[in-house]
Amino acid sequence: MKVLCRIVAAVALLISAAAVAEIAVTDGHVRAPIPGAASTAAYMTLRNTSAEDMLLERVTTTAAAGVTLHNTMNHNGMLHMMGMASLTIPANGSVVLQEGGMHLMLDSPLATMKPGTTAEVTLYFANGSELTISLPVRSVLER
Repeated sequence: MKVLCRIVAAVALLISAAAVAEIAVTDGHVRAPIPGAASTAAYMTLRNTSAEDMLLERVTTTAAAGVTLHNTMNHNGMLHMMGMASLTIPANGSVVLQEGGMHLMLDSPLATMKPGTTAEVTLYFANGSELTISLPVRSVLER
């Protein structure tokens, strides 16, 4: 029975690792918080190389108290940020998280988050897979 449990656990781990390997993160960074600011944002491109949609359900970081998915919406000329419960990365497609659009909102960033440091971010997908990435922290003046 122990052998069967180990085999099942190994197969589950391989499936999870394969799913994460199908997500590539490029052009990622966290905007350094302005002193006294209650939040900052992270941007990146998420590329799904699999034949199945990937659903991003949750994000955590060691660099802030919390992370939420947001989208910037234009309502009658006024920009508003709306929270998102999840984000679908289409099969063989990509999603760009960028200023003025979808992004990760980091609430109550740590004072140690300064340009030149990195922020560890973990992405949690509906299939049970996780992907931890290290994003450089950049000044708002950097492009």
